[in-house]
This record gives sequence, C-alpha cells and structure tokens, in this order.
Amino acid sequence: MNNAVVSKRIQYTAGKFAKESLIYLQEAGASKTNKANTNARNHMNSYLFFIVEEGNGTLTYKAETFHMKKGTCAFIDCQEAYSHFSDNWTISWIHFIGANLPEIYQKYRERNGKAVFHSKNESAYRKLIEEIFQIANSDDYIKDMAIYSKIIEVLHLIMSETVYDDVSGKNQKYNIKEIKFYIDAHFTETLSLAHLSQQFFINKFYLTRLFKENYGLTINSYILEKRITKAKELLRFSDKEIETIASECGFKDPNYFSRTFKKIEGISPKEYKKMW
Repeated sequence: MNNAVVSKRIQYTAGKFAKESLIYLQEAGASKTNKANTNARNHMNSYLFFIVEEGNGTLTYKAETFHMKKGTCAFIDCQEAYSHFSDNWTISWIHFIGANLPEIYQKYRERNGKAVFHSKNESAYRKLIEEIFQIANSDDYIKDMAIYSKIIEVLHLIMSETVYDDVSGKNQKYNIKEIKFYIDAHFTETLSLAHLSQQFFINKFYLTRLFKENYGLTINSYILEKRITKAKELLRFSDKEIETIASECGFKDPNYFSRTFKKIEGISPKEYKKMW
C-alpha cells in the first residue's frame, strides 16, 4: 500500500453490451496525497479525466509539463505516456473507454481541446464523478447505462468549456459567435465565404479554420445543416409544396434539394413528409 496517498476507488467491470455499444467505466475515485508521490502510466487502453480539488501538482503528457492547481482539469489519452506528481493535492478522476471514444477525443482535439484546461464548472465535475462512483458501487441492474449517461454529461461539459475558452480568448479580435449568429439569421439567403469575409472583415481562409475549430463543421456544412433542419420542420408541420419548401430553405434548385436531402436523411423529402 502506498502511504503517500489516501484514496477511495472502485475498479469496474462493465458488461458485454456496454463494452460493445457504450462508453464504459474502468475506474473512478478520489485521492489525497500527504507526501511526495509520482504516478506514471503508458500504453493503457483508456482515457483519463481528472480535476484538482485542492492543492497543486504537475502533469507530464507528451513530453510537456503542465502545472495543475485547484480547478484545473486534465483530459488525456492514456495510450500516450503520462505521469503526475504532487505532495499536497486532492483529485477526483475517472478512467473510461468505448469503441467510439477515439473519434470523440479526435473531435475534441479538432475543436482546439487541450490536455489541460482550467474549469469554470468545478463543482459540476466533482458531483458527476461522485455520482459515477456511487452508481458503480450500487446494485442497480442497469448501472452500465446509468454510468454511460453520466460520462456523456462529463464529455458534454468538457466540450462546452473548450468552445467557451476558445471564443472568449484567442478569437476576441474576430467574434466567431457573432458570425455564427449572422449565419443563423441569414442561412436561407445566398451566403458565401466571400460574403462573410467582406461582412466581417476577415480573411476567408482564416474564417474557415476558425469556424471549424470552434464548431466542428465547415461553414458550408453548417449552413447545409441549418437548411435541412428547417426543411424537415416545414415538411412535417406545413402543407407547403416541396418546391416552395426548397426555396424557403435557401435551395434554388428543387432537384438539388431533393438529392441533398436524401443523401443526408436517407429518404426523399416526399417520403419524409409521408412519415408524419
């Protein structure tokens, strides 16, 4: 037993369904160091999230050392070598994995997600990790699904904070939220990168990169998503002809609208309308 660390933890074995279909828990816990302690790992098939509740320490990940303090979070891929050191911190953590988690983590990185960030939602993370611990330690016969829902809440918080930090920090010169709001108000009109570039006095290539970093989609993909969503609403809740709906949603060519709709939704606008 390591006397440098006082901890509570639970090793969790998920069921077959969870391992095949869900993001599932491997370990959850909280620990407090009472003297110098280093913990190092490598080539683990796991992702780790932890938050510093009190004290401070360091995390070394991908040959970079981060100074950690109260409210600082880490979200890392444990296939990569990492180690953390402290002589006076309290942390809460979860190790978890799932078939689609590498893709989720890649999306996080594409959105400029960092291995280490300072949280504005410390209490929310602590509450969720404690709830995960309690569920894992319970006799709930559907606990794999309950744990999955809590891990998704953790991931949602992480993603939300990443976008917030990026928009409020390095992108203040170009308020990307203002550009998104403009698109939301005008997506049924003719919009182009050139138009947005002129409207907001920003290089169109930089705008493309900035938008994708913050929202995970290109501008054209975002506009198309907005138009298709609006079309689905009109197809379901109005008696308008498909040609009219296409025009009102920003599609000048009804045939192009039908082809695009089917490519995205898997069925034609006419078939979608009949469903409801």
